[in-house]
Amino acid sequence: MGTKQIQCDGVSISYEKGKEALRGITFSMGRGTNLGLIGPIGSGKTTLLRILAGILEADGRIEMPTSEPAGYMPASGGLINELTVRENLDIWRRAAHTSKTEFDMILKSLGITRIIDRKTGVLSSGLKKIVLFACSVAGRPPVVLLDEPFVHLDIESCMKVQKVIKEYLAESTVIISSHNLEYLEGITDSLLILKAGCQIFHGTPEQLRQQYSKDAEKGLKELYLEAVKVSDYGNGRREGEM
Repeated sequence: MGTKQIQCDGVSISYEKGKEALRGITFSMGRGTNLGLIGPIGSGKTTLLRILAGILEADGRIEMPTSEPAGYMPASGGLINELTVRENLDIWRRAAHTSKTEFDMILKSLGITRIIDRKTGVLSSGLKKIVLFACSVAGRPPVVLLDEPFVHLDIESCMKVQKVIKEYLAESTVIISSHNLEYLEGITDSLLILKAGCQIFHGTPEQLRQQYSKDAEKGLKELYLEAVKVSDYGNGRREGEM
């Protein structure tokens, strides 16, 4: 693990009428590490990513690199439907000060070159997703925040996204929010599990296994379900978590 790149201490946010969306989220990440952000629908994953991206203000302490903006991929939107794929990509490429040669390499690896001159608005949800992913990683930002990057993608496209995360973003600090847990295995160094706005686990996949099961055959999905189930009997946070 490299030098510390992200530090969150007691990050909390409330909506109208004082309802808490997040409470006391605390974790840190080193440069070049990847974190899988998982939890049930409504647990606060998107809210946390939007806070880290600077879209929402929250209580608590957050330390992130300030020299360059984070690469943020929202769960939807982010592209201009009236423009072609090429025009959308060019806007993001110029903003990230990425050379055309480097960017073309990403597009080729993701299979985007074949749709480069099509209007973005006529693309399928999956193709829009892969284009948005390419935009968000342009220039290898020091921090990359990906909200559901595998949704609407076929297996081949998911594998291409995984490859870009592992290889092209090897020096970046990446947070990946996803319900497709099978695609997080092998590309994440640590996991942060949220439930109802609370942090119920933060640690490595192996630590999750040690805490919730000694069965080496259980996959990430089964371990996650066990963690969420056990948290029903507590106060939303496990004793001894990182």
